[in-house]
Amino acid sequence: MMTFDMKMETSRGMAIEDDKDVAEYMNLMKNNPIFATSTIIVEREENQVLVMCPVIVETDANEASVAASSQGSSRITESNEIPIFSGQKRKNNKRPLLLNAAEIFCFDLSSPQQIIRAVDGVDDVEVGMVFESKKLIKLCMSMIAMEGSFQFKTQRSDGMNFWLKCDQEDCTWLMKARSLGETKMFKITKYDKVHKCSVDIVKSDHKQATSSIISEFIKPKLLDPKVQYGINNIIQDVKQKFGVNMSYEKAWRSRVEALDDIRGSSEDSFRLLPRYLHTLKNQNPGTITRIEKDEHDRFKYMFVAYSASITGWKYCRPLIVVDGTFLKGKYKGTLFVACAKDGNNGIFPLAFGVGDWENNLSWEWFMSRLKETFGNRNDVLCIVSDRHQSIERAIKLVFKETAFHGVCTFHFKQNIKARFKKAGAGELFESAARAYRKKDFDYFMAKLGELSPQIREYVLEEDPRRYNAQTSNIAESMNSALKKARELHIVSMLELLREKLQTWFVERTKAANEVMHDLTPWANEKLQKILQKAFQMKVETLTLSRFNITENQREFIVDLENRTCTCRRFEHEELPCAHAIAAIDKRKLPKHPFCGRWYLNSEYKETYKGVIHPVGNEDDWDIPEEIR
Repeated sequence: MMTFDMKMETSRGMAIEDDKDVAEYMNLMKNNPIFATSTIIVEREENQVLVMCPVIVETDANEASVAASSQGSSRITESNEIPIFSGQKRKNNKRPLLLNAAEIFCFDLSSPQQIIRAVDGVDDVEVGMVFESKKLIKLCMSMIAMEGSFQFKTQRSDGMNFWLKCDQEDCTWLMKARSLGETKMFKITKYDKVHKCSVDIVKSDHKQATSSIISEFIKPKLLDPKVQYGINNIIQDVKQKFGVNMSYEKAWRSRVEALDDIRGSSEDSFRLLPRYLHTLKNQNPGTITRIEKDEHDRFKYMFVAYSASITGWKYCRPLIVVDGTFLKGKYKGTLFVACAKDGNNGIFPLAFGVGDWENNLSWEWFMSRLKETFGNRNDVLCIVSDRHQSIERAIKLVFKETAFHGVCTFHFKQNIKARFKKAGAGELFESAARAYRKKDFDYFMAKLGELSPQIREYVLEEDPRRYNAQTSNIAESMNSALKKARELHIVSMLELLREKLQTWFVERTKAANEVMHDLTPWANEKLQKILQKAFQMKVETLTLSRFNITENQREFIVDLENRTCTCRRFEHEELPCAHAIAAIDKRKLPKHPFCGRWYLNSEYKETYKGVIHPVGNEDDWDIPEEIR
């Protein structure tokens, strides 16, 4: 007994949720005697359901009722005509019955059939099985053929029939399926599984292993964009599962088709971008986004900086590290990244951009957006990057006197080695770059000049100022963390970036709240490492704030009031050096007041106080007409 109620559900078997399911239900049950001569039509009309039912009990001329008892029986009046939809009369003047939503009616049915909606879990096919579509039958049979090392050809394929036959003429393998009424469902009507193929015709190269079939096979492994699943993985999995050899090109096409099916095409993603950014700003007030198009109304540049990054930036050192990395999607391009360092020496993401490639115009555009968003601090900014001429040019044009360009020492060292090919030159440069005292810097630069005057002049062209960040590796580390994102369509990439930042902000807020001391964990550990060394030094008090510190027969003057030491580390790193710690300990003072404010855990908490909210489901986005 199956109860079919106004919520469009069944008490056993197939669930009825919408009009499509109703159509499927009717076709599946059409062989039951109760449906032998007519069908059921259910149509929603506000709070009522319009039903045409073959189980009709004739009463007076203007009335009708439906059998509602699971135990009793009703006299069935058969009609020579298939019922029609509401509002139209039948030839016998019987109108369809209108039931209130509270009413329930029941039918005696045989066991309902299951509809196959996915190939997962389908190991074999049997006569009578119903598939959601002809495409699904073909996919299922292709998987079976590849695993069984045989090939088939299509004998007939139209709106009503789908016939497959083994490629070998003398083989009896055959599958026939027929559509169910006017639905897209197909039912297996004949299936001969027996093969009589010669082993000589079995090949490792399979005609059913098309890119569209393989794309369906690999799709589950590409659902999570964080999981690395490349071309070689596809080739290996297809070989292991089906014993089929696959070319790199076909594997690549399969992957593209699967990703397009999961995330939409690159073109769709670019069309979605304005709506996505609009919603991103709505969900995260204060977020800055920008899209620029060319004269042909095509995408040119994009910029995004989250409100959480904008508010957290004022608690970071006045240092920005920038880098560009290539994108791997259909239209390539470059992902521009700007980062800072938080008080725990971690990567603090500031902004992202997308452009065609690293050139003068793209970097100038990105730097302009960066200055508009983050250039309102009183500090002089240090912007560190590799030795890219377009970056240096853009900094000078956009920031002028409010920022200076610092070249990554690692890249500079590699440039020196490649350009001048002088043994020892790179090491001398690195020693000079890491020197804190001018005397030490001059010493190493003199040695570099003795080795090659040209190299010395080449190095002195660059501004030596730094904010304790001599390399651009934090931006490069960010690029490495976002490696998977670079393969995605633009909106999927931005959404993965948003998820990554959301996770970072939550995790670091939690970490900051768990700290029990005044400094960030990184700053606290850094001072811990030099405590024992500081305690072994000789300390002479000159004034309440000035001290003479002796270390290995060398003397250093520490000024606690001005936070300086003649070793130059104290003012450069904005953390007490070993000499300063010795002086602080002499005064029996806490150490955290002598640290830069960004190293305080209270500031670290404020850095990640902002929240990055998700954009929600696309169906729920409220998009103005001008953006649609």
